[in-house]
Amino acid sequence: MDFFLVEGKQSNPNCSTLILPALSIGNVGQLAVDLLISSLQAERIGYLDDPNVLPCVGNDAYTASPGGDLALPLEAYESLSSGLTLVQQRSPVIKGMMIEYAKNLASFSAASGKKHVIILSSLDFGKWKSVDMSR
Repeated sequence: MDFFLVEGKQSNPNCSTLILPALSIGNVGQLAVDLLISSLQAERIGYLDDPNVLPCVGNDAYTASPGGDLALPLEAYESLSSGLTLVQQRSPVIKGMMIEYAKNLASFSAASGKKHVIILSSLDFGKWKSVDMSR
């Protein structure tokens, strides 16, 4: 996994927590990362290139009027005020390549000095069999 900084940007070593989405039911993890990026006014500092993630491209999702900035499959954002690095993943991992992708992501996290990794996901509530709602 290669990390490329946006021209003129640099990664802040004080951002020691990495938050990323798991592509799951309803895209809840991705939507939560979108909300964090927007509400924290996190700045895009770069993007990740991994051969195990399907390519995609779109328009910048965080501006009211499209400025022509491309959104890529794996983008890195930082919020200096909260000390967070956020990775937004917009396309799925190639079938059968999840282990390799996870290894690459773990290597990236360690190499960039992240102390904590938080993965945001979702679960199909209909598949829960024994939930005690009385507590």
